[in-house]
Amino acid sequence: MKDIDWDKFHFLRPEYLWMAIPMAIIILLGILFYGENNSWKKHIAKHLQPYVIQKGTTWKSRLLHASLLLLFGLGFLGFLGPTWSEEKAPAKKVSSKLVIALDLSQSMLTADVSPNRLERAKFKINDLLKANPRAETALIVFSGSAHTVVPFTTDYKIIQDNLDGLQPHMMPASGTGFNMLFDKLQSLFIDNKAPGQIVLITDDLEGIDSQAVSAFVQENNVTLNIYPFASEMGGNVPSFSNHKYDLKIKGKTITSALQTDNLNALRGIDKVKIMDLTLDKSDVTIFAETVSDHLIFEEKPKNEDENWEDQGYWLIIPVMVLFLFSFRKGWSLLTIVLLVSLSSCSFTDEDSTKESKDFQFKDLWYTKEYQAQEEFDNQNYITAAEGFKDPLRQGVAYYKGGDYTKARQAFEKDSTPNGQYNLGLAYAKLGNLEKAQAIFTTLVKNDPSMEQANRNLQNINEVLAGVSKMSVEESTVEGEKPQAQNEQNTSPEDLSGGGQKATKKDMEKERLEETVETGKRKGKELDELPDDFKSGKGAIPKNILMRKVDDDPALFLTHKFKYQVKKKQVEVEKTQTTW
Repeated sequence: MKDIDWDKFHFLRPEYLWMAIPMAIIILLGILFYGENNSWKKHIAKHLQPYVIQKGTTWKSRLLHASLLLLFGLGFLGFLGPTWSEEKAPAKKVSSKLVIALDLSQSMLTADVSPNRLERAKFKINDLLKANPRAETALIVFSGSAHTVVPFTTDYKIIQDNLDGLQPHMMPASGTGFNMLFDKLQSLFIDNKAPGQIVLITDDLEGIDSQAVSAFVQENNVTLNIYPFASEMGGNVPSFSNHKYDLKIKGKTITSALQTDNLNALRGIDKVKIMDLTLDKSDVTIFAETVSDHLIFEEKPKNEDENWEDQGYWLIIPVMVLFLFSFRKGWSLLTIVLLVSLSSCSFTDEDSTKESKDFQFKDLWYTKEYQAQEEFDNQNYITAAEGFKDPLRQGVAYYKGGDYTKARQAFEKDSTPNGQYNLGLAYAKLGNLEKAQAIFTTLVKNDPSMEQANRNLQNINEVLAGVSKMSVEESTVEGEKPQAQNEQNTSPEDLSGGGQKATKKDMEKERLEETVETGKRKGKELDELPDDFKSGKGAIPKNILMRKVDDDPALFLTHKFKYQVKKKQVEVEKTQTTW
C-alpha cells in the first residue's frame, strides 16, 4: 500500500459506478430471504424437523454472508479499473546529428594561425572525424552564400575526400553571411527530435546577431559550438588574385583579427559554447567523446499522459481464492490442480515441448509480437527479428541488425510491392546489384508511379554501367601486358620503382585493378538503412553519386555552387565586408 500514489488514484471506468446500486440490492435481498424460516420447512412435520434439519451456528452464517459481499465487492472494484501509475509506453530511439559549418571567406587565408586559418581548420576537422563522434555528420561551407558539401552521413571518408580541395575562390559570393548560414542550418534541423550539435568554424564575428543566435538555438533544439580561428593580434588578408600580396581596398591594407567583444557576448548565451583552439587534437577529441556519449535519446510519446496502467487485475487473486473455497469440500480447487497436473503431460511433439520450456512470466501479459516490438525499439534488432512472424517486419529487423542474408530470406516471403522493394535493397546491400536491378525493373514495370523504385533503378544502372565500362578498359590493358594480379612485379617501369616515373597507362591500370578486382566501389555504394525503410519508401543514399565522381571534387563543387546561385536555389547575402 505504501507504493500507491493516492494523489493519482482514480478509476479507469468510473462511469459504471451506478451498477453497484442494483448489485447491492440484489445481494441484500438474497441474504434477507435466506434464513431458517423458509417455506419448504413448513412441509416437514414438526416432530421430524430436529432430525432432518440441523441448526447451524450464527457466526458461520454471518461469515458466509460477509464472504459473499467481499467476493462481489472485490470483483466490482477490479472491474472499475483502479490505477495510480502511468503506463510507460515504448519510447522511440532517436540519434543526435552533427553539422560542421566552415567559413570559406577570403580572410580564412590569413597566416596569423599557421600555416593559415583555413588549413588549420581542415586539420581540426580531420582530427574530429578520426575521433569518431559516431553521429550522422554534414559539412556545409559559407561566405556570401551557404552550400551543402556533404549531406548527413556516417561515412566520414566522403567528408574527408571533399575537404582537402575547399578554397575561398570556389564560392560564388565573397564576404561572411551569417543570415544565409543560419537559414541553411535551420533547413537541416527541421523537426529535430534529438538535441543536435553545430560546429561553426569562422574567423569573423562582425555581422553575427546575438539575439538571432539565441532564438535559433532555442527553436531548433541545437547546441552551437563556435570555433574561432583567428588571433587577437590578427594579420593581413591575402589578395584575391595573388596570395603573396596583401589585399588592399582604396589603398588601405585589409587586416583581420578576433573580435573579442562579439565573442564574449556570444559566450553568455544558453546553448552556445566557445571552443578553445589547442596545438594538439585534445580539443576536438573531447568534443567527439561528448557527442558520442550523448548520441542516443528517447523520444517521449505524445499521449504519454493518457496511458494509465490498470491495477485491477491484482484483485483477481483474492477473488479466485474466495471463489474456489466457496464450494463444498473444495472440489473446484481440486479440479484446477488436476487440470494443471494433466496439462504438464499434454505436450507430445517437440515444438510444444520447446514452447513450454521457453515460456516466461511476461508471456501471460504480452504477446510475442509486442515483446518483439519492444526489443526493436530498444535496438535489439536480431532478438526482435526472431520474435516477429510478419516477414516484412522480420526482414526490417534483420536488416537493421546487419544480417542482410536473413533479411533477404524474410523479404522473399513477402510478395507485396513493399516487400519486393525492400528485397531489392537487401540484394543491393549484399552487393548483388544485378538481382536488385531485376527486382526494381519489375516493380517499375508493374507500377510506373513508384518514383523511388525508378530512381533506385536508374542509380543501379549507372553503377553497373560504370563497372562494365571499367572491365572492358581493363581487358585492353591486360592484353597488352599479361601479368598475374598476385605475382610480384619487379618492373621499374610498371611500378615506377628505382626513381622511374609511372606512365599514364600504368596509373590507369593500377586504378582499374583496385576498382574492379577488389570491388571497393561496388561494395560501398549503399549507405545505412533509411529511416523510412519500414514503409517501403527507402532511398539509395545520395552519396552513391558522389562516390562515382572521378573528376576533382573541388571543381565539381565549384560548378555546383555557381549553378545553385544562378538558378536561385541559394540566396546571396549582402555582407558588411567583401573579404
